[in-house]
This record gives sequence, structure tokens and C-alpha cells, in this order.
Amino acid sequence: MAFGLYGSGSGLLKLDPRTKLLLFFAGIAVSTFSYNALSFWMYCAAMCALLVLCGEKWFALKSGALIACMEYLRYRIITSAAGAPALTGLILALIMMCRYGMPLLLSLSFLLKTTRISQFIAALSALHLPLFVIIPLSVMLRFIPTVQEEWDGVRKAMAFRGISLEPGAVIRAPFKTIEYILIPLLFSCISVMDELASASLARGLDAERKRTSYEAVKMRFPDYIIILLFVGIAFYAAVGGRS
Repeated sequence: MAFGLYGSGSGLLKLDPRTKLLLFFAGIAVSTFSYNALSFWMYCAAMCALLVLCGEKWFALKSGALIACMEYLRYRIITSAAGAPALTGLILALIMMCRYGMPLLLSLSFLLKTTRISQFIAALSALHLPLFVIIPLSVMLRFIPTVQEEWDGVRKAMAFRGISLEPGAVIRAPFKTIEYILIPLLFSCISVMDELASASLARGLDAERKRTSYEAVKMRFPDYIIILLFVGIAFYAAVGGRS
């Protein structure tokens, strides 16, 4: 599947999906308070270690290398007086935007890459969320990889017709891009969304009685340790002060 979404979590460590959801909210907190450098590094290092333990070592290595490069560039820009102030200020602003969003992106990637859709739904049911929350979320989660497949089909069809999707061609003819790419993709996605919603209802997702699931969601000892660690980092990010 494109971008490796909704993996099986085939690594050494198996975490409950509810733990991963909590880590996602912890990532939001750290991103909000990522001016705290120590909490930023602690969270990113811990999340990369979790990715490795859960079987996503290459993604963890690439993420770690990206974070290290960003921090090195930020350090060089701050400590160097060379270069045009406007350009260096723009580059620094872009780096800081990426820095603020990195904990959130890491936690979201961890959630999506190590959890199957059926595990998402089982976890939401275990949280006793109402059906009007579970049904849209389940359809949305199944919709993401479908959009990727539809986009791939549209891209190949446009390439077969000789329509370029290079950034320069898109900038030169934006209306042609909308006509030939975005409109077919939009109509295709609307049709797929209706089909997914109908399929979910046909499988009894809106049934009033208690539903069973073959996915076992159970909090274990590693889940509690991970929760304590990441909640502690998020708490420190919020109250630990600026650095």
C-alpha cells in the first residue's frame, strides 16, 4: 500500500491502539510546546526508538536523520551572521515550522504505520465511543489509502495522454491542472466515499447490539510504561520552561 499506511505492527513490541492514540495526543502537546528543546529531543528520540521496536526501523532512521539535519541548520543559522538577513530569516522560519510539527508527524506516522484499520475500529469500540463517531472515523481511515490509489490511477492516465504533472507545468497552466486532474479525482473520491459508507453499513457497523471483533485490544504492562514515559515528556514540555 502506498506510503506504508496501516501496517501489521510486525516488530518486537506490540502496543494497544489506545496507547498509540494517547501518544498522538502527547505529540500534539509536545508540538505545541516544542520551544522546550529538551522535551523535543526526548520525545523524538523515544518515538524513533518505538518505531524501531515496532518494525519501522528505516522510517525511524530517515526521521532521525531529518531531525538532526534541521537542528544542525538551525544552529548554523543562529550562530552565523553571514548571508542575507531576509533569506536566512525565511529559512529559519521554515525550519522552525517543521520543528514544531515534527513530534505531531512522528506520532501520527507511528499510529498509521503500525496499526491495522480493524484495530482502530476495535480500539474505538473499546473506548465506548458513540456510533456517530466510530462510523465516520472508520470510513475516513479506509478512505485514505483509496484516495492514494485513485490519485495513482489519475496520474498514470494523464501521463498516458501526454499531460505533464511537473511543478513547472502545473504553475504555467493551473486551470488545466484543475480540469484534467483535480476534477476527475474529486468525482472519483465522492463515488468511493459513498461505496465505503454503504459497505460499512452493510457489514453492520451501525448495529445497536454489542458487536464482537477478532482483533484483541488489551492493555498490557509495556503499554502502561510507554504511557507514563510519553505523558511525562508531554507534561515536562508544558511546564518545564523555555530553553
